Amino acid sequence: MASAASQIKRFVIGSIVGIASMLPGVSGAVIAVCFGIYERLIEDLANLKDRIRSDFVFIFVIGLGIAFGMGISAVGLDFIMDEYLALALFFFLGLIAGQIPEIWSYTAPKAEKFNRYNIAALIAGILIMGVFLFIGVGSDVEVGHNLTSYIVLVFVGIILAVSKIAPGISGSTLLLALGLYGPMLAAITDLDWALILPLGIGLIIGLLGFAKIMDRALKHHRKSTYSMILGLTLGSLLVILSYAYPELTSATDAIGGIITFVIGIAVSLLFVRIGKMTPSSDSD
Repeated sequence: MASAASQIKRFVIGSIVGIASMLPGVSGAVIAVCFGIYERLIEDLANLKDRIRSDFVFIFVIGLGIAFGMGISAVGLDFIMDEYLALALFFFLGLIAGQIPEIWSYTAPKAEKFNRYNIAALIAGILIMGVFLFIGVGSDVEVGHNLTSYIVLVFVGIILAVSKIAPGISGSTLLLALGLYGPMLAAITDLDWALILPLGIGLIIGLLGFAKIMDRALKHHRKSTYSMILGLTLGSLLVILSYAYPELTSATDAIGGIITFVIGIAVSLLFVRIGKMTPSSDSD
């Protein structure tokens, strides 16, 4: 059994992953990769029936941290996105940029040269995120207490789950484009359990359903999988930049954007450094 200190570290890491997954353009799964918990968590979820007893504490503590991080993030994001949108977007941009060196290292460029499949996966990842450049930010969809809204929120939960499992994919960016980001934040911040419940159901469906796909991809196509993750991460930079640039309406905004971008890089690199110091992926 891991020590209390290790469990607290895992809870904090889960919270950071949860917060990251709520930020447009930032992938919670990439943060999980940087902290060294990603592959263990994916293997647990992909083989939950066999691993639930032996790794229950790890799954529970990380999951609790993620839920906590999502909750506290949602409380502040609504205000920040309304009042300081440009600064927030450039901070998100810095967070993504700071993750790139770590993701690059997972493609093992020194141990094995890129082949055409790895390169194709990298390009595919960039193109997938590039599609969002043509979607644009949609106006918020009205979500109420009816069957249609509940189905929509299950869909939102699945998107968030996939973004936690597939590094480089930002579920919040996709929801922003579809006009579902605001309603999701409102449901969480208002503690509207009638809307939070279908959101949670979607999360569970997405986590359990997609984990097996990622587990198989990592075991049989590891380099190509991380190459696509790298492409998705690079593509996220383009998506967020396309949202952030129009918000620069003055020299003050531009200077503020540069400062928050640098801060974002520093915070992201700090996450990576702490992740390497944290034995979260070790067995209990």
